[in-house]
Amino acid sequence: MPANPQCMLILLREHIGDIICSTSAIRSLRMRFPNAQICVEVGERAVGALQNNPNIDELIVRADHQGATGKLKAIQAFRRHNFDIGIVLDNCTAGPLMLWLGGCKFRAGIIRKKRWAFLYHTAVPFDTSIHEMVDNFCNVAALFGADISDKSTEVFPSQADFNSLDELLAELGGCEGEQFIALNPGASAPSNRWLPERFAELINQLVPATALRVVLLGGPQDRDIVREIDRQTNAKYIELTGRLSLMQLAAMYTRCKLVITGDTGPMHLAVAMKTPVLVLFGPAVPSESGPDYAPGNRIIRKVEGCPKCTKYHCTQNQACMAAISAKEVFAEAMDMLG
Repeated sequence: MPANPQCMLILLREHIGDIICSTSAIRSLRMRFPNAQICVEVGERAVGALQNNPNIDELIVRADHQGATGKLKAIQAFRRHNFDIGIVLDNCTAGPLMLWLGGCKFRAGIIRKKRWAFLYHTAVPFDTSIHEMVDNFCNVAALFGADISDKSTEVFPSQADFNSLDELLAELGGCEGEQFIALNPGASAPSNRWLPERFAELINQLVPATALRVVLLGGPQDRDIVREIDRQTNAKYIELTGRLSLMQLAAMYTRCKLVITGDTGPMHLAVAMKTPVLVLFGPAVPSESGPDYAPGNRIIRKVEGCPKCTKYHCTQNQACMAAISAKEVFAEAMDMLG
């Protein structure tokens, strides 16, 4: 194992939540090797989560649909860097092969799929008893003697992100310093979404019960869900669906006292901004992808697993999410708000 590496490569996943969950391990590696150049390869859909990260010297953007030609170009780029260390913070089969073909002299990662794992010089077995991402990724950093006692995640919105957010809120009648309760009804995995009618019912309970304004957040792909919510409530709230960049969303979370959400990337973004989250879980497993790696967060889940379901394919018409009532979410939210 190189004692004083000059240049390191870290391969990451491509989803926003996964990338955010990698930041604690990256910070640990930066502290362990303060003088090394750290290059991170990340999928293009999530590269925004690493903007302004002081622990990273160079971002290498991987196309979502890389293909054989893209992989070849990546390997050539890796070889030009002449990396002393290559690390895979992912469970992909091809990771160690990419490091080997890319000329990384010393290779480390997680063994979850055995093919090509023999190309690692050192590795940790994937541990299903701990958080799928934060804990397993930090265990890889620990192979290098890194201190992994601080597993908090982090993102770094710029002052420009805060300024543009303030301008937008002012246009919508917001007051300086005003705080919010944020609802995030969308999720890339359909089975992770709570029902729109339940969000509408929750808004109808929250608005008269607290002086905090309710804001609906999400990406452009969530507009249909928000329209369905809006159709079923007459309560006043702010709607910012599709109007914020990832880092503006991070800035928005600092204005929030609580975020109510499903298991999705923005949930991890809120945790990184130290905003308490109330997460509504269905078939996804909280110990694998939940917010328990940070204190002060809570989970509501009515099932102990769905044997025939995955978060991308539900066979029970979202019965597990439908079992979560607006009344109990409201009660939990009010308790968290004190």
